[in-house]
Amino acid sequence: MGRVLAFLALVQVTIFAAEPSVFGAGDLNSANPYGLSSSEKKIVQNSKDIKKLQKTIRLLTLRYNNLQEKFGGLRSVAESISDKIGKIDKDNYAQKDINKNTGDKLVALKKSIDDSLELQNANQEKVKSVLSELSSLIDSINTSYVPKEQFDDLAQKQKDFQDKVEKRFAKLENARKRSTLASKSGSQLLKEAYSYFKKKSYENAKIRFQRLVKINYKPATSNYMLGEISYRQKAYKNAIQYYKKSISLYDKASFTPTLLYHTGISLSKLNKNSEARNFFTALKTNYPNSKEAKALKK
Repeated sequence: MGRVLAFLALVQVTIFAAEPSVFGAGDLNSANPYGLSSSEKKIVQNSKDIKKLQKTIRLLTLRYNNLQEKFGGLRSVAESISDKIGKIDKDNYAQKDINKNTGDKLVALKKSIDDSLELQNANQEKVKSVLSELSSLIDSINTSYVPKEQFDDLAQKQKDFQDKVEKRFAKLENARKRSTLASKSGSQLLKEAYSYFKKKSYENAKIRFQRLVKINYKPATSNYMLGEISYRQKAYKNAIQYYKKSISLYDKASFTPTLLYHTGISLSKLNKNSEARNFFTALKTNYPNSKEAKALKK
């Protein structure tokens, strides 16, 4: 009897001793393993750390791809600016060859263009510097994430620089156009100016009328047309100055009714109603049958 009881006790101890293994103790693949040794615990912890690291790497990869797309756009813009500056260099050097015999009147313009070219060279170096910075920044993303504030700051700086280059480009383009206009006759310039005005290409028309005023070719008409350009661009103060200059040169022109009418409207836009009424009165008194005077009666 004693031997039976001892055997049963041994079986029971063996069963309970094996029970943790039956319920998953020591299983490293379990969602919540238990009964692990210190080495096994480290393995489980390392596995968790690796999964977290993999998730972080995926997130950084997505951010890297997004930033690479944005910086690719900035690089395209900067390269476009560089191409424009290169075109300006080529155009200006060609223009020098065309106008090398135009005489003393173009000396001042030549100096201005040379100074502008020097500034362009400096701008080109800045463009190269910006491209270099962008390339370096893209490369650095492999090892570190760029904060949004830093990216926005860089984008703003690039935009400011682009605006500056665009303004310089426009200024040089106008200088080149004026240089070309110097070789044209007054009648040819007047024809071109009217053509651009009808097409509403006001800046091209303005450059030609300004040239006509400078060479004193039909100055009353040219000042009037400069006033009309300013009037359509809602630059009413400038329009009034051109109108006054025009009528002081010749007050019997066919466009005088329109000049008086638009001068009055420009003054009204500037809240100078008393002065505006004086011009409207002059219009109705001196040109009662004009369409402008009739428009006032409506």
